[in-house]
Amino acid sequence: MSDHVFHRALDRPIAVSARGCTIITADGHEYLDGAGGAIACSVGHGRDEIVSAMATQASAVAYVHATQFASNSVARVARRIAAIVPVDDARIFPVSGGSEANETALKLARSYHVARGDRDRHVVLARAGAYHGNSRGALDASDRSAMRAEYEPWLGQTVRVPMANPYRDGRNGADHAAEFERVVLDTGPERIAAFIAEPISGATLGALVPPDDYWPAIAEVCQRHGILLILDEVMTGFGRTGAWFAADHWGVRPDMITAGKGASGGYWPLGLCIAAGRIYDTVMEAGNFLHGFTWSHHPVGAAVADATIGVIEREGLVEARARRACPGLVAGDPR
Repeated sequence: MSDHVFHRALDRPIAVSARGCTIITADGHEYLDGAGGAIACSVGHGRDEIVSAMATQASAVAYVHATQFASNSVARVARRIAAIVPVDDARIFPVSGGSEANETALKLARSYHVARGDRDRHVVLARAGAYHGNSRGALDASDRSAMRAEYEPWLGQTVRVPMANPYRDGRNGADHAAEFERVVLDTGPERIAAFIAEPISGATLGALVPPDDYWPAIAEVCQRHGILLILDEVMTGFGRTGAWFAADHWGVRPDMITAGKGASGGYWPLGLCIAAGRIYDTVMEAGNFLHGFTWSHHPVGAAVADATIGVIEREGLVEARARRACPGLVAGDPR
């Protein structure tokens, strides 16, 4: 019998309650939520302090549109994130998920170059084997053939660079940077707006960690050619790799970081585009960033993220993750 839901999968158990890492279904079975759903439940189910923060904010101001009002909860969580993210003078643009965060970053990169008078810079570079989301622009930057297949007539703007796969190619950072720069020169650096990549490959390639010298070398090529570096940390951000952000493992400070998932612990649909202050200043001085969503800068979502990050800090979860890091998730160790 139909229940009128457009299901993503059929014949699933019905979850009725959850606590910690346990999900209980309507038939009384208990399931270990070992992956935190889609790598989202970073602090466990049923955290009363997060639910309380959500309710308190919803009771005070549940929703205002970001073009009409600001909110204290958004300002508060932005300060908190700016203090831990490896982005200079960070400015935080909250959205509703990782795909939206990456769409926002790609559009912001284009807006930044246009504001500087570089209107020819529109090409996006992304790696083979990448995954950056399911919205149209993010899907074009992605390289998951099963997800792209039906939509290929809409896609094809992104220029691919090789993946960093120490299991297969054995190349060091200098080798990768040389190949990356060859693609840049073949494409025309004056045409390239941004390079987007996961610092540690996620859904498509299973937590592949690049060589230790990979990211500093790639960042140097991007900087030299005026290409904005966007690190997609939707999966790796907020402590997943034993540092607040995976970029911290290599001392890299990208122009933008995108995040989500663990930032709100699964309690709220949240994504974050985090941009350097100079990008924000350049775009805003030229007029405005003509981009946004109905649920951008949501007051309740910001309160949830603030409470979730508070739990991560108070309980030392980033440090705990670092102590438990398996070799394959430590920078520079491809085992």
